[in-house]
Amino acid sequence: MRCALRAPGAVIARLRLSGPVRAYCEADRWSFDPRYTQGRCPVCGWRPEGAAPAPTWLAIANRVDWEVLGLLLFADVLVLVGLAVASAAGLLPHSFTGGGGVTPAHTVVASAPRLH
Repeated sequence: MRCALRAPGAVIARLRLSGPVRAYCEADRWSFDPRYTQGRCPVCGWRPEGAAPAPTWLAIANRVDWEVLGLLLFADVLVLVGLAVASAAGLLPHSFTGGGGVTPAHTVVASAPRLH
């Protein structure tokens, strides 16, 4: 428990010691913070010496096509909602709803239709 309480203070102290880092690109006359631009000039791509590279998680996140991933997730949700609605409306065969193809006893008609 004691280590858990000291950990946030150590992180904050480390952040205070590092301070803001600014780099200046001579070609573009642009001042920027390499921590927020993946270590490169946002205009021309120049990399200042000593600039920290982008974290691994950020490099991986930039490679993922988030629009396609979101579209596939949305399609999956729509299929699940459609199956739920079809099941509730009784449009699915009993094999999909857990009946195993056997008609449950509570769905059998109690008497034959009256014809007279």
